[in-house]
Amino acid sequence: MIQVRGNNIPGAQQEPLGIRLEAVSKRFGSLWAVRDVSLTIEPGEFFSLLGPSGCGKTTLLRIIAGFESPDTGRVVIGGQEVTRMRPQDRPTAMVFQSYALFPTMTVGENVAYGLQVRKTPKSVQQERVADVLARVGLSGLEARPVTALSGGQQQRVALARAMAVSPSVLLFDEPLSNLDVALREKTRRELKEIQHQLRTTSVYVTHDQQEALAMSDRIGVMQAGRLVEVGTPETLYNEPRTAYVAAFLGSNVIQDRAVAERLTGEDAEDGRVLSVRPEHVRILPAGAQVTARVLSRHFMGTYAEWWLDVQGEKVRAWADPSAVPDEEVGIEVTRWRWVEGEADL
Repeated sequence: MIQVRGNNIPGAQQEPLGIRLEAVSKRFGSLWAVRDVSLTIEPGEFFSLLGPSGCGKTTLLRIIAGFESPDTGRVVIGGQEVTRMRPQDRPTAMVFQSYALFPTMTVGENVAYGLQVRKTPKSVQQERVADVLARVGLSGLEARPVTALSGGQQQRVALARAMAVSPSVLLFDEPLSNLDVALREKTRRELKEIQHQLRTTSVYVTHDQQEALAMSDRIGVMQAGRLVEVGTPETLYNEPRTAYVAAFLGSNVIQDRAVAERLTGEDAEDGRVLSVRPEHVRILPAGAQVTARVLSRHFMGTYAEWWLDVQGEKVRAWADPSAVPDEEVGIEVTRWRWVEGEADL
């Protein structure tokens, strides 16, 4: 068993541990939920697993937590293999999508639950609960029923409960998906600030591209159980290697070779397609070298989103909101990237 040092010490900060997955696979019947995933997450890193529903990201998180066992491969945390170790024996704690709070308990009782399971002395529990509630901005709410809290407050109680046991690794399964847009943005800022202060190794599952880009040190993008690309938010956004990642992060992927070559003035390589960010598509007056038919225009505040038809290819552009669309416009691309494969979203 991994010994979690300082686990019963009020305010003690557990040393962050790295995570290593070695050729991990998991199948449910004939479906490969996770397939041959190898990955290293550094101590103290905020790492997001990003992808659409059903891509395997939550299954991979549950394998790290110990709620699922891989069919093949190894899970190593802090240099020690934990592949067959029970969840409660791992130096991890999870914040669930549904928060998984006990509705009949108070805030303080929910936060203290993990400490009670570990038979932490009562006096230590009280100090620890007060400490983590202060960290998440809920001081003085120990006696309040969790059912009387807002969704954002309940999310912070779930985080406090996970933090209370001083884990070396925090695991998040889409914890903000039940919040409205404004509260989600506020809470993700708070969550990132707390993680930055604690420097706890964090693995965060989300399908929300903006959430992953805003919060992560690095991101792993998954598709059909496989880890397709891993990189910093800036690298994956500006320099994706594959068409799948480019499209998932909002780029235009031009698969018609003739259109791609006309837009760039370059010859396309075999097996590669063109990726262009919407902000790198300029709207010009009709009569430019490349023309497009306007499909729709949507005012977004600081910019307008244009959907264009370029010889059968749909292209999205973010342009000056004051521009008035004609039936036909000219376009040019100011920056682009050739990427591997097809978008296949």
